[in-house]
Amino acid sequence: MEILLRGVSYLVTQDGERRILKDKDVLIKEGIIEDIGSLPVSADEVIDGKGFVAIPGLINTHTHLPMTLLRGIADDMPLQAWLSEKIWPIESNLRPHHIRAGTELGILEALRTGTTTLFDMYFFEDVIAEVFKEFGLRGVLASAIIDFGTPECRSFEECLKIADSFVKRWSDDPLIFPCYGPHAPYTVSPSNLKEVASRTGESGIQIHVSETEGEVREVEEKYGKTPVKLISDCGILSEKTVLAHLVWPKDDEIPLIVESGSLVSHNPVSNLKLSSGIAPIPEIIEAGAKVSLGTDGAASNNTLDMFETMKTAALIHKARRGDPTVMPAQLVLDMATVIPASYLPWRIGSLQKGYEADLVLLSTKVPWWNPLHSVVSHLVYSARSTDVKYVIVKGKVLLEDGKLSVKSEEEIYERASKSSEDLLEKSGVAAPESMH
Repeated sequence: MEILLRGVSYLVTQDGERRILKDKDVLIKEGIIEDIGSLPVSADEVIDGKGFVAIPGLINTHTHLPMTLLRGIADDMPLQAWLSEKIWPIESNLRPHHIRAGTELGILEALRTGTTTLFDMYFFEDVIAEVFKEFGLRGVLASAIIDFGTPECRSFEECLKIADSFVKRWSDDPLIFPCYGPHAPYTVSPSNLKEVASRTGESGIQIHVSETEGEVREVEEKYGKTPVKLISDCGILSEKTVLAHLVWPKDDEIPLIVESGSLVSHNPVSNLKLSSGIAPIPEIIEAGAKVSLGTDGAASNNTLDMFETMKTAALIHKARRGDPTVMPAQLVLDMATVIPASYLPWRIGSLQKGYEADLVLLSTKVPWWNPLHSVVSHLVYSARSTDVKYVIVKGKVLLEDGKLSVKSEEEIYERASKSSEDLLEKSGVAAPESMH
């Protein structure tokens, strides 16, 4: 299957020189970018690129996809009440069919908002991986591990066994990078963290770290170490590890992260909404750490929109530091593309010959894209996810003219609504007043 993007108005390569090419053709062959330039060729499918900006598919490095079913159920609440009164009682009733429905909705939202690779940590991750395969999306997927169990397992040992099986099943898949998901240093003991670290091999690790001040205090009081030092001593930190949130790192912990090569996933919208705080991301970057962007789950964001996340990440740090030059647009775009791509086994995150064809076309035929003085500035500060019209993953068109091409959107909405209602009924959690 060959696809030709004819005359793309602006091609944001995200290559080493961060070149932006004008009025170029892109030939995609067998899932790979075959050539870029003025190409006198034909193809099985031709997409007119005039009036479009092409970018590498965005990479969302922290989600809990099935939590789309909980969107809007628990807003404007303190974190502990949010968890204990709403989220945990609902999650205890999760079953594979709920997971499937919520994942389908999450992937649809990701595609509609220009994301082609999603990092996920949740329960029943085998089901989530199967849905990713059905859609043709890339997944960096972690099977959740918690000492006291999950809706899928009753103990650490059982969670670990499930994670082992998950990693083994998906380790050779071209679209799935399987990971272990020890939830956090306050829900997985040091001895159990060491056990996870001892068996990761070629797979990755995703873990929540230092998300709240309370968590940092709790870990210090219990173990006599701060969270990052604790997981470092347990062997968790490595170039295959993703640290979600990292809102409250100590100054002496940041060098440990830099030295390990771990990827930090910054989740600004979720951290603001749950009032967890604002992570010192400019300082972490200045120290030399790799930092990417994530949305977190739709119960605490409430979207999976990476354009919203990029703009928020750029703005809040300018305000916190009192410096408008902090977090410039190009850096923020890098955090959503090339930086997380360097963590992965695939050649993605950039539009170059020989790279996998993961790309997004955004329409510029809207007021907020005009006049077009700076493409990168507009991508971070002006673009809206509704501008996304085409999404291609590994050379397959998954979104065409703004519509999902691989499944019925209406059926996805219907299954998600039924699953959410079923979860609320089974858990006894009341819907918001506006629903009554």
